[in-house]
Amino acid sequence: MIIFPNHFAGDKTKGKLIVKFIGLKSNIGEVKVALCNSSKNYDDHKSPFIGKDILIENKKAVIEFDELPFGEYAVKAFHDEDNNDDLNTNLLGIPIEDYGFSNDARGMFGPPSWDDAKFSFGVEKQTIEIVIK
Repeated sequence: MIIFPNHFAGDKTKGKLIVKFIGLKSNIGEVKVALCNSSKNYDDHKSPFIGKDILIENKKAVIEFDELPFGEYAVKAFHDEDNNDDLNTNLLGIPIEDYGFSNDARGMFGPPSWDDAKFSFGVEKQTIEIVIK
């Protein structure tokens, strides 16, 4: 009888990603989160790999992605204080609601690039922290 040891050990190509959002100024509204797994869906603001809305408690928010395949990802999020599902901007297009990206990446004129925000995910459990400002 041949026994394959990894057969019963679970899927070693997936894990849990925990994303903690800090720096929120209030508990009003939600944090809109986009988890992207390619530059294509990172640049397309309407079609992330996974999109979620999360509640804010004590000016913090946390989301867990279970059974996430290993690979490269980027997270972008904003504090939707008025629950209108849009990142509000002023007349010049500058955001007036707070936002953040993985790696705490910031763009000079617009959002940071995929290369600046992406990170490698390849462990059973990984936690990242994003400052919303």
